[in-house]
Amino acid sequence: MSINSKLVAFAQNELVLSHNDTERDKIKASLGQLEKVLKDKLGSNIKEFIRFGSFTRNTILPRKYDPNSDVDLMIVFNTSTAKYTPGTYRKWILDVVSVAYPNSVSKKDFPVIKLELNHIMFDIVPAYTEDFIWKTYYIPGSGDTWRSTTPNDINESLASKNTQYGNNVIRNTIRLCKHWNAFAGYPLESYLMEKDIINLVYWGNEDTYERFLKTINSIAGSRPGVRQALDYIQQYKGSWSQPANEAKQFEWLQKLLPGLK
Repeated sequence: MSINSKLVAFAQNELVLSHNDTERDKIKASLGQLEKVLKDKLGSNIKEFIRFGSFTRNTILPRKYDPNSDVDLMIVFNTSTAKYTPGTYRKWILDVVSVAYPNSVSKKDFPVIKLELNHIMFDIVPAYTEDFIWKTYYIPGSGDTWRSTTPNDINESLASKNTQYGNNVIRNTIRLCKHWNAFAGYPLESYLMEKDIINLVYWGNEDTYERFLKTINSIAGSRPGVRQALDYIQQYKGSWSQPANEAKQFEWLQKLLPGLK
């Protein structure tokens, strides 16, 4: 099996949380139940729920490969009669989930409430909206203030790029880079890293192996461990005076992606 085939298999089998309909349905069921619990307790205080983040883009990794993997849920509160501080809304959420899920871990972790259910971590963030020319969403900012945000702003861009290049190569590249990032101790913020990858330009004839090398060089090529691995991989790709050595390329690739076989 070629290095590219091994990378594709790793990205599409090992690095996928919802790798089948059953698992995805379980997560959706848990999300639906969580929304119901919150709506039952907070009633008309809740305007809408918005699911966002890597789960909606299918770039979320299993926690085996990314201990910080989570499913994001935004609770948009109704502020037509009164608007409270982010801390107030976060306390409301924490009070509800602490009672509804007494055997699970739930805690404040700015700017979200974290809830761990059956090895799935949910990040629940309070929000509100203002409607002028367009709808603007606000989530907790520093000092118990609000800051604007755009949920799911890169989903459409990712879907478009994935269709453009075909065969899930962009999603595969993102998953591989997220695994490297987690193993490296999260030097890059995951959302911004995904955004940077989506904005990169790729050639149509590049396979997943070439795109991963190109991408990791672009986003982290200055890091010593990454630079060393990339330099050795390039060396073992061969030249007019030295034949290619795939075994050595793969050995250095595994240093970037532990668990790759």
